[in-house]
Amino acid sequence: MKKYLLLLIILLGFLCSCSVLSDSGIAIVPTVDIEKTVHWMVDDAVMAASTQLVYEMRKEISTLIPPTYTPTSTYVVPAEMTATMTSIWTGQRQNVMTEVTVTPENCINRVKFVEDITIPDETVVAAGKPFTKTWKLKNVGSCVWTEDYSFEFVDGDRMDANERIAFPRDSMVLPNQTIDISVYMTAPEKSGKYQGNWKIRTPWGSQFGTGDNGENSVWVKINVR
Repeated sequence: MKKYLLLLIILLGFLCSCSVLSDSGIAIVPTVDIEKTVHWMVDDAVMAASTQLVYEMRKEISTLIPPTYTPTSTYVVPAEMTATMTSIWTGQRQNVMTEVTVTPENCINRVKFVEDITIPDETVVAAGKPFTKTWKLKNVGSCVWTEDYSFEFVDGDRMDANERIAFPRDSMVLPNQTIDISVYMTAPEKSGKYQGNWKIRTPWGSQFGTGDNGENSVWVKINVR
């Protein structure tokens, strides 16, 4: 802007110095549209300044715009699952609920026995008497247990129970959460000690239980008299 004002002053001085004398001795100044000249120079200066200003503003703004943010889940989506889950919190900073498609990838299924809700070990049960065994189990793996999981008889004494017990409908047992699983059984007619061993079955047919490698079963033990 200062450069253009300086040029304007030089131009006006030049115009003044270019006056000539007429035959009568009167100074004649060439006819110049000063107003248009001034407007042209001012407009040109403003345009140049505006262009520079826009450039500088864009440069500054570009440094303020953060890089593209891709939100990530606060919880690693479990593996060995293809079911679609809903109502999963996907961020701590935003209370947004979204649908998550869970796919098998590096998920570990493990269970920990917490306590016997009913029928502790060595409970005495009358011969032929129905009873319900309930375990409290904890998810200590990285998978989410859904209704597609089940509780499956492994070996020992089944005691007229179903071989496979489906998890409750709409189950969603996240890691470090617990679930109560109940199995309806009937005590054998003969007196003696009986034990049935059970594990959890994934939707893909594999079984897992307690222990570091999930090799141990949970059980029910009764004394029939």
